[in-house]
Amino acid sequence: MTTSCLLLMAVGGCKSDGRVLRPARADQNASVSTSAPPVTDDPTFVDPDAGDSTFAPSTLVPPAGVLLATAPWRDGEAIDPRFTCDGLNVAPALSWSAAPAGTVEIAITLVDLDAPLFAHWVIAGLSPASIALDEDTVPIGAYEALNGAGDLGYTGPCPPAGSTHDYAVAVHYLGAATGLDDGSTAEDLVAAIEAAETAIADVTGTFSRA
Repeated sequence: MTTSCLLLMAVGGCKSDGRVLRPARADQNASVSTSAPPVTDDPTFVDPDAGDSTFAPSTLVPPAGVLLATAPWRDGEAIDPRFTCDGLNVAPALSWSAAPAGTVEIAITLVDLDAPLFAHWVIAGLSPASIALDEDTVPIGAYEALNGAGDLGYTGPCPPAGSTHDYAVAVHYLGAATGLDDGSTAEDLVAAIEAAETAIADVTGTFSRA
């Protein structure tokens, strides 16, 4: 349930300290790669790893042909309790790659990989031009299915006490509208999403309860 951002490279001058690097040996031909937090020109952006629950998604520019999604946690790592039944239980802010040509609608699902029959979140009808969704927000024109608790919209991770479950948030790019509306069953909306899906991007996370 995997993420990349726009990387900005800057080259600055430096003063000589009198030391000279030795020429590289023939076997020294490798490069070093490091990961970096998302880069955005939005002044409200807060790195989700900095300990603040506020998160403003950044625009993603992945390698050609790769579709990516980001959430307020690193792919495969712990989900902030804010988005779970132990916290505010609000839908997380998300961002994703620009839609491929031919996309007419975007949908999002949240699935518990250890209990896939329980619906946590199914939302569709997002504009194909959209690349982000604010926290706890349902845009105009979007529609949601009933979740596993019988309520409309989002309900967050909530595994049994003493257990850890794995979750996947998926962004689905649809080549046709689902034809459904608010209050559809999760099963019906998921089936319609899968039937119309032309591409997908996802991000995973885990959540544990004491």
